[in-house]
Amino acid sequence: MAAIADEANISKSLLFYYFKNKKEYYLFLFETAIKFTNEKRAESIQEKKYALFELINQNVKCRMKMIHDYPYLYKFMTRAYYETFEDIKFELDIKKKTITQVGKEEILNLIDHNRFKNANDVLVLFNIILSIAEGCMRGCEDLDILKTQRMIEEFNCMMESLKKHYYKE
Repeated sequence: MAAIADEANISKSLLFYYFKNKKEYYLFLFETAIKFTNEKRAESIQEKKYALFELINQNVKCRMKMIHDYPYLYKFMTRAYYETFEDIKFELDIKKKTITQVGKEEILNLIDHNRFKNANDVLVLFNIILSIAEGCMRGCEDLDILKTQRMIEEFNCMMESLKKHYYKE
């Protein structure tokens, strides 16, 4: 906390005035990072109906731009997402579930359900995509651009396969 206070050019006691402890500060940073990334993502999405996979590609491009423009923010968010420290994990898990649920609702409202063979499969497909995305992102915390690009290529191949299976001809 001393290094953070020094960098912000404030006293450590003032930092603790606003945040009772490191845990509270960490949760504040996580919430602020999520809010910032959501604002950036919202800037790239218009209020229209999208093909699901078009929206996914747009989100991937937005995320890559974020990695490029704000590498430390992305690194922090990725580490926080996979946090295992028990004192904070529970609260982060609650926040992640809320974020995921809100994001899911937003995306389901933005997509064109008429493109699917069976409109009832949309939620199942969305959950599959979330699981695939989470699995692909695991191990990309180090911001190795080549590794991330390979992962995105793999992810895109999987999305094409799902598209063939779930979309109408």
